[in-house]
Amino acid sequence: MKNAMHHHPSEDVQAAIVRLADALTSWNRTTSRDNLVIIKDTVGVEYRAFSGAPIPEDITDEEALKAFETLKAEQPAVLE
Repeated sequence: MKNAMHHHPSEDVQAAIVRLADALTSWNRTTSRDNLVIIKDTVGVEYRAFSGAPIPEDITDEEALKAFETLKAEQPAVLE
């Protein structure tokens, strides 16, 4: 497995992942709202992050999703 942030074969996809990660990290810093990103591609690369921090490889996607859903349920909704 290779981190898509650094190894995606498409420069356009790689650039989009970087822009998305930057935007979500900025959003987290300015709003204190958390986010979970899991991107997987059949070329063998993936990007997994929780509020901008890499998710350790020993944590499964299912565990990350479950933890995120628990955290989400504890935070009030934000409507804009």
